[in-house]
Order: sequence, then C-alpha cells, then structure tokens
Amino acid sequence: MHHTRRNFLRGLSLGALSPFVPFLNQQAEAQAGYPTRLLLMFTGNGSVPTAYWPTGLDTNYSFAPGSITEPLAPFKAKLIFAKDLKRVQTGAGGHESAMVPLWNQSSRGTDGKFGGYAQGPSVDQIIAQNIGKETAFPSLEFGVMSDGAGANIRLLTVMSYAGKDQPIQPESNPYSMFDRLMLGSGSGITPQDLERIRARRQSTLDLVRNELRALSTRIGAEDRIKLEQHVTGLSEIEKRLSMPSSGSAIVTQPPRMGIDLTLNDNFPEVLAIQNSLCVAALAANRTRVASMMWGRSFSLIRHTWVGVTTEHHTLSHDTSDAAEKQKQAIETWFMQRMAEFLKQLDSVPEGNGTLLDHTMVIYCNELNRGAAHNASPAICFIAGSGGGKLKTGRLLELGPTYDFAQLLCTACHVMGVTSVTRVGDLGNQGDIPPLYA
Repeated sequence: MHHTRRNFLRGLSLGALSPFVPFLNQQAEAQAGYPTRLLLMFTGNGSVPTAYWPTGLDTNYSFAPGSITEPLAPFKAKLIFAKDLKRVQTGAGGHESAMVPLWNQSSRGTDGKFGGYAQGPSVDQIIAQNIGKETAFPSLEFGVMSDGAGANIRLLTVMSYAGKDQPIQPESNPYSMFDRLMLGSGSGITPQDLERIRARRQSTLDLVRNELRALSTRIGAEDRIKLEQHVTGLSEIEKRLSMPSSGSAIVTQPPRMGIDLTLNDNFPEVLAIQNSLCVAALAANRTRVASMMWGRSFSLIRHTWVGVTTEHHTLSHDTSDAAEKQKQAIETWFMQRMAEFLKQLDSVPEGNGTLLDHTMVIYCNELNRGAAHNASPAICFIAGSGGGKLKTGRLLELGPTYDFAQLLCTACHVMGVTSVTRVGDLGNQGDIPPLYA
C-alpha cells in the first residue's frame, strides 16, 4: 500500500522524498519484489497495415526492412505482436465508433449526432479502482496535444473512462503534469515551495538536495546509481521545460512556460517530455497505471519533421500511392519514438530486470485504415512481460479465436485483478491463455 512506501522512506528519516526516489532494490527486498505496471499507448488516424506487421510466426519472426515497425527490432525479445484481433466498433461516427470503445469495449450512449460516451470503465480504470490505493495516484493520463484541433472534441480527445459517461481528460500540459507529480500525495512539497524555488531560478530538486545526499549514504551501490540516474532525468526534464524548442514561439502565460504547447512544430518536443515524465512517474512508483495519447483521434497535426505538410486526418483519407508513402513515414516516425520510449523504460534497472520487464505496455491505433474507418483487425502490440507473466518475443495469429476485449481482460489478470472475467459488453469473455509465460 501507499503508506508502506512512506513507512519505508520514513525508516530512513526521509519521508518527504517520494516524488524524487525511484523504487529501490532495497525497497523491493523489503516489500517482496517490484510492482507490475500497465501503460496504454495510443496513436490515431489509422496505419498502413501492409507495411506494419513483421513477418514469420511465433519466435521465428522478423521486421521487414523499411517497415513501420522496423524501429522496434532492438526490442524483439520483449515484444508480442498480437495479430488479427477483432476490435468491436459501435455507435455513430467513423472515428467515434472506434475511439470511444477502444480501451473499454463497451456500448455507448446515444446522445448527440455522433453518439455518446462509453457506458463502462476502461481497462486502466478497472485496474486503478482495484489497486490504485497502493500509490499516490491511482492512474495518470498523459496527452501530447491531445486537446488540439479536430472534429468532435467531446468524444475524440479522451480514451479513459472511470465509468458510465465518465470520460477522463488526459493532461496534455507537461508543466501541469510536472507540478502534479511534484506536489502529489506524500511529497511534502507545497505550491509555495515551488514558486519560491522558481523565483530564484533554481531547480525543484534544490528543495531536497540535502535529503537526497543523506539518502545516498544509506543505500547500496546499485541503488545509488539508480537514484543518480533518476535525479539526472528529472533535472533534464526541468531544463527542457524551461527552454523553448528551436524556432518555437515563447509564451508568457503562465510566466515560467517556455514551450508553446499549441505550435504544431513543437509536437515532437512535447511528446519527448511527456514520455520522460511518464517514465519518471512509473519508476518512482507514483502510479502503476498510466496512459499516453500521442495526439488525438481526428488529429490535424502536420508532421512536417518527416516532410509531410498535409494535416494527418486529411492525409489518412487519401489512398494514392504518394499519400500511402507519407502515411507510412508518419507511422514509422511514431515507432521510432516508441523505440526511444521503450529504451527509457528498459534503462531503469529493477533487480535482475528493468522497468520495462515489470510493465505491460499495450499500443493500439484507433483505426486499421483511416480511409475505411475500420478498427479491425487491431493495429497493436504488447511490450514488456508484466513481471514475467507474459511470454514475449513472439508474433501470434490470435484471430478469430480471440478478440481485443480478451486482451484487455488479460491485462487485468497480469495486474493482479483476477476477479475480472470480462471487459465491456461488446467482445468475448475471458483472457488469452497463449499470451502467458
């Protein structure tokens, strides 16, 4: 439980440090191992299926040169590609019918031209409602310009649901997320502390420098390295937040904000910062359940950094050869960022494994092909073994025997919520036994 972590730190006379301390080996030994985490990852507007999937079967699979998922090759042994999983769409709207039930596989309300919200909780919230009391935050929802331009901002900018008609808006402002993580339960830091330290142009870490030094003398060599790595990472996040991206506009509200969060060309920088904040939050056990929206459904981001000037959603409906190549370039760029994200998770040591090893990451695109508005078969994969519960390093043809709702049920079981036998009312009951180790 959350108080157990506080008690552990208090035993070192350092009870106010929880935002700054990663989950230490010494702590894992005292509390019977490392926690398992769940991370849901999203991109929208569909993919290019013919260029997405690796080739081969089971452990004998490989990434075709130039394919969308080729950047993930360094993590082949820690991935599961779950092929041909059916994802049920429901209700009105080409995007709405796929986006609203994405992580809940539930029926929808009927209010409005394009239908209503999900009528049941999403898988992350099912899990958070069961284990969330063990951490400062039951769950954290990250966004990257997920509140940006596009149709139907009501339905297409959210993917987590606490319950019937209860959408949870992701936090797409990294400044607000940084403060939330620093000020959250158990931190011992007040808003006044942060404002005082910023007025002096100091790092937030200056608030606890002495305590961090004291802690480093009371832990083992491996934990000292881990602590130093964690603190360095937080310091780098602060530096990135305080400096505008190259060529970006500087805004003055709020006064300390350096990156214009509405500027299209700042999308990659905001994505990188949110990724780093997410890794830091999971590493410090601030939460065990997180989600990340890279953009939104119906995203109008122009991916100029890969030479595409057409808005993403507009491009997704163009089926010409030239447009297909541009869509593939965008999807490949996202998988490059995914590889960087997985590397960050895999760089946090946890006993004989890593943070990635103790996490179940599920990536899914809202659509299979954007022009067709079809959700099936799901464009998805799993990374990490969820603490050894999943057998990774495989490409599995799971459809039509299993569907996406059963993948979500599997996530519940990996996270220890074994009482769940069904997620939503649209798909099949039960989990997917072939995924387990």
